[in-house]
Amino acid sequence: MLKVPLIKPDLPSVEEVGDQFKEILQNGKITNFSKYVSLFEAEAGAYLGTQTATVSSGSMGLLFSLQAFGLKNGQKVILPSFTFMATAQAVLYAGGIPVFAEIDDDLNLAVSDLEYLLNKHDDAAMVLPVHIYGLPCRITQIQELVDDFSRKKSRRIPVLYDAAHAFGSAVDKRKVGSFGNAEVFSLSVTKLLVSVEGGMVSSKDAEFIQRIKKMRNYGIKDNYNAHWQGMNGKMSEFHAIVGLYNLRRIDRLLKEREQKARYYLDKIKNNVDFEVQSWPQGITHTFKDLTILVPEASLEKRDAVMAFLQGKGIETRAYFYPPVHEQEFFRTFCDRPLSKTSSLSRRVITLPFYTSITKEGMDYVVKALIEAQKIL
Repeated sequence: MLKVPLIKPDLPSVEEVGDQFKEILQNGKITNFSKYVSLFEAEAGAYLGTQTATVSSGSMGLLFSLQAFGLKNGQKVILPSFTFMATAQAVLYAGGIPVFAEIDDDLNLAVSDLEYLLNKHDDAAMVLPVHIYGLPCRITQIQELVDDFSRKKSRRIPVLYDAAHAFGSAVDKRKVGSFGNAEVFSLSVTKLLVSVEGGMVSSKDAEFIQRIKKMRNYGIKDNYNAHWQGMNGKMSEFHAIVGLYNLRRIDRLLKEREQKARYYLDKIKNNVDFEVQSWPQGITHTFKDLTILVPEASLEKRDAVMAFLQGKGIETRAYFYPPVHEQEFFRTFCDRPLSKTSSLSRRVITLPFYTSITKEGMDYVVKALIEAQKIL
């Protein structure tokens, strides 16, 4: 029986980063925005065509960004419920109130529901869409809608994208990282761009990025004088070295990942009744997760399919179930049913996928899916 893990991170060998690790261990400059953090930010900014600031995690990047945009205690932030709970946790830690939105069939924020919520909550302070699994949102429609609403209300409503899954994704060759007012990436081990742990904030607003850089260092402007809210949100040199190594090969990793995703998805579509997430023309997709859906009529069989795959040595997850609005801590913030989110979240199965996955591994998973159809 073949064992197929859910993920395998893209990491350098000791030989590939050993000299840099040795350098910083010898000179003692292992943190506080030294050589490799600065290089990482500069090269990432050049790649994205933006300004960037590294942080200790994607969650910290979201928290700082929400605060940097001036979110006040009790103000509302519209976000999809179909996301990792860190998105909503950041809103709460920043003092905001999450307002949960529906998703479309592609599992991204439903623009029609965003419009409904902006009209229902005309005091909403921010919009926080998520590029789910690395598939970009409908960025043009979202921006046009929010701009129109901002004009009607005579106030700015920032759009902050949770781009945790999406470093490397693009829409018609325009890279994620340049949309909205800012975007926040995660660089943890499940992502395409890995720094082991860490995050990055990206924006074309240089002043905003400078504020994030102060906030990640306790809000200090100079001489231990805090001018802004802040805490320790720094990235170490060790993490930056790993991130920089992966950034310099990211186009190759992305190309290989997309080629394998195309092969995998074609095999799934041609052999089984499980549905796949859409992948429109002109979209570059990281496939942070490659997720299928059991047919709607068989959603109650999802867990049985996952158990069957586990018995075949295939690791899976239900990303993301339960949706945030159904989670124990967040139920109090939801004042209406989100039927589509609830239904789709009960159908998802995230399959093993990573840059180094082999055709043998993908074929083995598809063969198991063919066998699993008898459960449906």
